Amino acid sequence: MPRVLVVDDNRIVRDMIKRHIAVLADIEIVEAGDGLRAVEIVQRTVPDLILMDLMMPGMDGIEAIRRIREDPQHADIPILFLSTETDREKWVEAFEAGANDFVQKPYEKRELLARMDTHLRLAALTRELRMKNALLEREQYLAGHVQSQLLPQRLEFPGFEASAVYQAQEQIGGDFYDAWDDGETVRIVMADISGHGASAALLMAVCKGLLYSLAATRPDPADMVAELNRMLYDLLAGGDLDMYVTLAFAAVSRASGTLRFLSAGHAPAYVLGGSTATLGPTGPGLGFHRDFTWQTVTVPFPPGATLFLLTDGVTELRSPTGEFFGEKRLMELLSPGLPPRELIGRVIDHALPFCKGRLTDDMAMLAIRRTDCEPGRETFSCRVS
Repeated sequence: MPRVLVVDDNRIVRDMIKRHIAVLADIEIVEAGDGLRAVEIVQRTVPDLILMDLMMPGMDGIEAIRRIREDPQHADIPILFLSTETDREKWVEAFEAGANDFVQKPYEKRELLARMDTHLRLAALTRELRMKNALLEREQYLAGHVQSQLLPQRLEFPGFEASAVYQAQEQIGGDFYDAWDDGETVRIVMADISGHGASAALLMAVCKGLLYSLAATRPDPADMVAELNRMLYDLLAGGDLDMYVTLAFAAVSRASGTLRFLSAGHAPAYVLGGSTATLGPTGPGLGFHRDFTWQTVTVPFPPGATLFLLTDGVTELRSPTGEFFGEKRLMELLSPGLPPRELIGRVIDHALPFCKGRLTDDMAMLAIRRTDCEPGRETFSCRVS
């Protein structure tokens, strides 16, 4: 039941207003004889609409409106001021204090009721929208938590040290990474789903599930990615959904000390060692063409070498003036001698201040270094935010 607060220092006027507005169905009427009393009532029981006289002894209507609006919880209460005041400067002052509408005294009953009905309906819609937004924020928070659990929290594989970080532009996003070890080969993947939010997060979960199932039966990276592409192409209705996936995949062989790499339209990867090798795309992103075979490249990956993977959300960060963080600035930070955790930390320490903490895309990085340490001493550390 909507609650209407009638504020006027004249009891006769208050009674007249109450009689006139009582014709509105299912309405609760509360009254106050001055501005201070009105503020006290609003603090205790928030009304759905306030009819406020301007000229009152003590605290007048303008000051009462100003006091009510000081509380952010009362920012959306519709306030109509009623007055015999003809000085338009007073009207402007009332609107600047936070009033929403004005009815001139003596008023027409039909006009008052029509304005009240409009503002009550708007207030109801505002409350409904606020509740839906709160529910949506809760669902996004839960989805973000679930998504964070899909990313590796801790992985261990002998002979390697690694670190990773992921930060979504919104509460949920579409970037993901992973790494797994079958004893002979360590496989690493970094992927970027087009778009943001729930649709990207859902496709991320689907893509990761398909990737896992294919990796178990298709050890060849090119064969695995080609089949993943066919499945995604069919799932995305042959491009009609305007979504796609970029992906970088690496397989490091312990026996040969080499790294096999392919990139489906993904951001460049970097192999750091005696010199820095840049590994660019070896084919288009996934979902554009149903049948395509990606090339693989093989490079040495001796002890001490580091593979650095990222999504384009890093290089496409923008400064307040619109300048891109860029590949050149990134490469200046990629020091081969740094452990993976320090390497990623160094990039973050430069990237986030550069964009003042405002992401324009989801952002992920993963660095893995061959150490040839004893089994059990290596850990995979990551940060998900």
